[in-house]
Amino acid sequence: MTKVSSLPKKKLDAIKEEYMQGASLTLLAEKHGVARTSLSYHANTYWKKELELRRAELFEQFSNSKKQNFIQMSDSAIKVMTKALRELAEREYPPTIREAKDATVILESLDKITRLDEGNPTEIVAEKPVSIKDITAKLKLDPFYTEGEIEDADFKEITKSSNDDGSTSSDSDHDA
Repeated sequence: MTKVSSLPKKKLDAIKEEYMQGASLTLLAEKHGVARTSLSYHANTYWKKELELRRAELFEQFSNSKKQNFIQMSDSAIKVMTKALRELAEREYPPTIREAKDATVILESLDKITRLDEGNPTEIVAEKPVSIKDITAKLKLDPFYTEGEIEDADFKEITKSSNDDGSTSSDSDHDA
C-alpha cells in the first residue's frame, strides 16, 4: 500500500472528489491501493473542513429552495382560500360551521409553518401567576359553578419581600 503523500496530484484530486461525493475512506483506500490510515489522516487534516463547508452550503441551498417552494405553495393556497372565502361571502346562504372551521384551520397551519421556518414561536403563551383568591373569584363568575362544589382549603401563599441575607421571599398564611 502506498501513502497518500506519494500520489500524483491528479490522482489525489480524483480521490478527494470521490471523498467529497460521500465515498467511504475504506472503499477509497481499497479502490486506489492507498493505506487507509494514511488516507484517513490526509482526509481529516486537509479535506474535512472543506467537506463540512460544502455540506453546509448544500443544506443552505436546500433550505432556501424549500422556503421558496413553500412560499409559492403558500401563495397558491392563499389565492385559493381568498377565492373560496370570497365565494362563501358572496353566496346567498352563509358558510356552514364546518366550512368556516376548515378555512381557519388551513390558515392557522400555514401561519405556524411560516413561523417555524422563520424561527419564531408557533404559539403565543403567557404564563401569568394567579392567586387562589383570583381563581376563586373567577370560578364564582362561572354560570355553571354551584356554591360548595369546590372545597376551600388552607394554603400558604408566598409573597416576595427582602430578607436580611439579600434573598427575596417570605411566607404568610392565608385561608381561601
